[in-house]
Amino acid sequence: MKTNIALIGLLIIFFSSCKSPAYLPTSDKIDVNEYGSYIKIVHKTASNIDGELIAIDHNEIIVLTEETKECISVPVSEVERFKLKYAAPRKYGWTIPVFLVYPFIHGVFSVISMPIHLIVTIAVTVTGENDFTYSDKNMTYDDLRMFARFPQGIPPNVDLADIK
Repeated sequence: MKTNIALIGLLIIFFSSCKSPAYLPTSDKIDVNEYGSYIKIVHKTASNIDGELIAIDHNEIIVLTEETKECISVPVSEVERFKLKYAAPRKYGWTIPVFLVYPFIHGVFSVISMPIHLIVTIAVTVTGENDFTYSDKNMTYDDLRMFARFPQGIPPNVDLADIK
């Protein structure tokens, strides 16, 4: 019974992995990406904002939101914290069911080795999901500009309403 509950729990973890935005490049295409990185902003007073980082101009962060597909300006002073993903994470979820079966070759010692395999594969899967991620704890707003679609600011001939 306990094994069935553990297996069901692992399958839920495996199939409920987060999906990254489609515009995020894979790790080998980071340097040729024409879009900005995905950013999630926790606002001090309003609701959270997530979407593509367009630019940082005059102490404002401009984000193309995923829900409305409109650009929103958020003053830096109103940002409580942010989390930035600049590439699609590596997917290691397949290792959980594969390495769940692997300890059975150990015979009686599989009782000991199965929890070790589960701990390691779950840790690797969680770590892989956090690859290519920065937050306000390890990045300044000046460094954040590098991950915007327009790192030097919005060009004069570009209208924010036209960005999709």
